[in-house]
Amino acid sequence: MSAQPPDRRETTARGLDVRDVRSLMPNYAAYRDVRRDGAITGIAIHHSATANAITGVSMDDAASIFRYQVETRGWSHGGYHYLVHPNGVVEYALDERVPAFHAGFTDPDDRLGLERGQYWNNHLLAVCLLGWFEHDRVRADGTRIPNRFTKPTPGQWRALVALLRDLTRRHAIDIDAIVGHRDLRGCRTVCPGANVDLDTLRSAMHEPMDTAR
Repeated sequence: MSAQPPDRRETTARGLDVRDVRSLMPNYAAYRDVRRDGAITGIAIHHSATANAITGVSMDDAASIFRYQVETRGWSHGGYHYLVHPNGVVEYALDERVPAFHAGFTDPDDRLGLERGQYWNNHLLAVCLLGWFEHDRVRADGTRIPNRFTKPTPGQWRALVALLRDLTRRHAIDIDAIVGHRDLRGCRTVCPGANVDLDTLRSAMHEPMDTAR
């Protein structure tokens, strides 16, 4: 039996402000009953790679990210289960039981033995930090982003750690199974950004919550 979705009262008590926005996401009725084929074995950390051209902070939310993925990229639903805002608010955007389109790749002959490139989508939860965590960021149109908010904010980091503690507890996931998108075999990316240290994140999971940065 799969773990139950998070209870708002429980997560609030553990220092999390989780907003359940699943039913507000585009195309929700079409995928609400979809279920993943296999067990959840880990958690992938992403960043949205979005930042305001003036402030450097991401102004996006789950709705804007999912609209782009569904309406522009043509996906049936968005690519992340949870999105963590710079202010520490967490949006629960895609049911944990639905596979997220966050780390798939093309491998029709299954040469890597990873379910034709869909293993990570089928078996990992996807958590996205809203922001672009690199220095000297330049958009595709040539716009340069100021070197501000190039790392997760302290509140965002604390919320991420608290969220991961909740997810690892409920799904019996080992801390070493928390990985960056860039660490996944078959994926070619720097996500979640050079300024997100996954070793530091995993170490923070062992610390008391009020000292986790």
